[in-house]
Amino acid sequence: MTAGAYPGGNYWRKQAERQSLYSNLARLRDREASYIEASATVPTLLLNQINDVRQTIQAVEQELALLADESLETPAHQLYWAAFAAELAGDAPKATGLYKRAARYDYPDAEPAVRSLRYQLRIARDEVALEKRGMPVPVDQFRNRFLFGLGIFVLVILAISLAWRGRNRPPASEAPAAMAAATPTVAQLASETPTPAPTMTPTDTATPTATPSPTSTRALPTPTETPGPTSTPAPTPMPAPTLRAAPKLIGPRDNLVWQGGAIIFEFEDLALAYDELYCLDTLRGYDKNQAENWSYPPAGRVSPSIPIEANVFNIAKSQGITCIVWSAGIGQGSCETIISEMTPLRVIGLPNPCNFK
Repeated sequence: MTAGAYPGGNYWRKQAERQSLYSNLARLRDREASYIEASATVPTLLLNQINDVRQTIQAVEQELALLADESLETPAHQLYWAAFAAELAGDAPKATGLYKRAARYDYPDAEPAVRSLRYQLRIARDEVALEKRGMPVPVDQFRNRFLFGLGIFVLVILAISLAWRGRNRPPASEAPAAMAAATPTVAQLASETPTPAPTMTPTDTATPTATPSPTSTRALPTPTETPGPTSTPAPTPMPAPTLRAAPKLIGPRDNLVWQGGAIIFEFEDLALAYDELYCLDTLRGYDKNQAENWSYPPAGRVSPSIPIEANVFNIAKSQGITCIVWSAGIGQGSCETIISEMTPLRVIGLPNPCNFK
């Protein structure tokens, strides 16, 4: 079909857009393959980007089909997009079979799609097997369970503390009674002291005023001493938590200049406990004026390597960030609870490291 058969050159614009999308999809697949080969978890953001590009390609090809482009009416296209629909619907066996059939026709993204789908199925099976054997669940699920259990634990501690204080504090109804019981004794002492000398009228007026004052000074400390035990629970010092040593870093090296691609933050394997994980602290970006104008949230992983995809650094660089500062530690349950010292700060230059001295 000649170019003149397509109105206004819209066909060629769509073809160029389609080729650009396929090139972008191939780059995303290469990044996905690097994670799979390194036995690292493929980031959800990368998987979403791949699906977004594929959906855009599908929309562009549908527009080309409306322009009577017969080159898209091939078995490979039909099989690939049927497989993509089955994958989105959650029918992995059907999608895998259709992708394999599309691969026989050399469809460009068929083989990477089979590899990606198989890897995701294997990861899902491994997580189910670990959970059945009582092994640690993924970090997000474990974080929710840990926070729920921590909340229950705190409530129990508060209830025990309130009950213990209530047991040692005199009831509110007994306090006035004790005060009332104390005042009659003072009055009785005052009334009993003048009775042995009723005939001494000159000193009769002086003795009631003299005797209550010492008795009142002896009787007053008793009510003030009773709250003493109630104030003792307040200074119950909690033992200061003993932090573990910071994890030892393998890479990336300090003052690294980023040249593109994902960065894998690596640690020495410390054989952590089942509820512990390596935590990459918040990445903090600084512009040429050394002002902090960008950040990336903490990331945690059970294995001693945390990959951060290249798109994160591309975004930071596009926003005028010249360097990124980071450190790491060990978290318990999640990266919100750090149980170790933090490593010294390291710098990643975009494109040159900052000089903070």
